[in-house]
Parts: sequence; C-alpha cells; structure tokens
Amino acid sequence: MRVVGIDLAGLETNETGFCLLDSEEGKDSIAVKRLLSDREILDEIDSLNQEKKVEVVAIDAPFDWPEQGYLRKSDLLLKNRGFSPLSPIFPGMKPLTRRGKMLSGILKKRGFSVIEVFSKASEKILGLDKKKAANKDEYDALICALTGKAYLQGKYEDLDGIVIPR
Repeated sequence: MRVVGIDLAGLETNETGFCLLDSEEGKDSIAVKRLLSDREILDEIDSLNQEKKVEVVAIDAPFDWPEQGYLRKSDLLLKNRGFSPLSPIFPGMKPLTRRGKMLSGILKKRGFSVIEVFSKASEKILGLDKKKAANKDEYDALICALTGKAYLQGKYEDLDGIVIPR
C-alpha cells in the first residue's frame, strides 16, 4: 500500500511536512521531506502516483468551516475524547483551513482518496512521542501517514470527517 501523509502549513512560505509510506509484505518504507508551495505538494503526489498508485492522502488540516459557532461536529467529538482542536475560524487557523479545503478539493477532483486527520490525537492513540523527533513537520507528516495506513487497514474511527486510528 502507498500512503501520503501531509502536515500542512497554513502558508506556502512555511514548510509543510510530507511523508511517503510504502508498505509491502509487512515491511514499511518511509521517506520524509519538507515542501512549500501547493504546486510542489501536488506535483510530488502526482509523481508518486505515476510510479505506484497512492491509495490515500492523509492531511492534518481542517477541510471545512463550522456550520455555526466556533467548532465543527468533528472538533466537538475530538474534544469529548480529551483532545484540543483549534477552531477553523480562529485567525491563525483560517489560512490553514482555506488551504486544506482547497488542496483536498483538488486532490479529490483528481481521483485521490483524501482524509482529514488530527495528528495530535493519532500520536496519542498510537503511543508515539514527538520529543524524539528531529523535525516536527516531518514527524507529524509520518503520524498522518500512519493514520492513513490504519484507515486502509480498517483500523480507524471516523469522527464525522476526521479519521483517527483505533
């Protein structure tokens, strides 16, 4: 299976963590890097997909806005589990939400399966520790990819649009 994990930055001038997770015969191959622009991200996914089908793209960013109030139903479900998602409409989150919505829309139109993830929840559920990570963006992209792998294996929960591992 081939999974892409993306720890999306709100602005193209900030680094986005990008992870490719290839899993064959019980062995995982992991490659991480940092990208900047939407074009770089889309070109990288297209290039990887030409080599071998990308089965899912897992992105740590909101894909939509709350219908009312500050939080979406999915955010409230995360809060009920003890996590602390930020509102997509907070000033610092608005650029990330716009970018997440736009990139996920483009990828879906291109035929990719795309899921929204919350890497902080996935990290805790998987029992991992960010303190040992050399680069936060790459580490979070790996967490996204591992969540995508759990999704493909059917070992996940869908909290009204946000996927977390089981």
